[in-house]
Amino acid sequence: GPNQQQIIQHFQNLKAECSTLQQKVAELDMEKHEHNLVIDAIKDLDPARKCFRLVGGVLVERTTGEVLPAVTKNRDGIEEVVKRLSEQLTAKQTEANEFQAKYQIRAKSDAKPEEKQAGAGSSAGVLV
Repeated sequence: GPNQQQIIQHFQNLKAECSTLQQKVAELDMEKHEHNLVIDAIKDLDPARKCFRLVGGVLVERTTGEVLPAVTKNRDGIEEVVKRLSEQLTAKQTEANEFQAKYQIRAKSDAKPEEKQAGAGSSAGVLV
């Protein structure tokens, strides 16, 4: 079986993947919110009204009638990605929790004070 160092490394990798997924979900949620703000701002305007949109770093002139469906489509795409990433995150968190339970991994901050001092040779768990 894997040695203690390999177990710790694998667990830390799982936690890092969870953290990366959480950051990406938060970032995309913010982007989705910004899209919703734009949609709310232009949805009731005259579809022929001039508006400007940043496309690939270039400001282009369009109408609200052209921009609204595009922004809505982008927002819907972001929602799909958030949904997929959230599912991946849940699966990865479950995997990390199961791995943690299997190898009895506890954070040093969770250890009992006497285990920290004595080095507790009696414990079968892994401290990270």
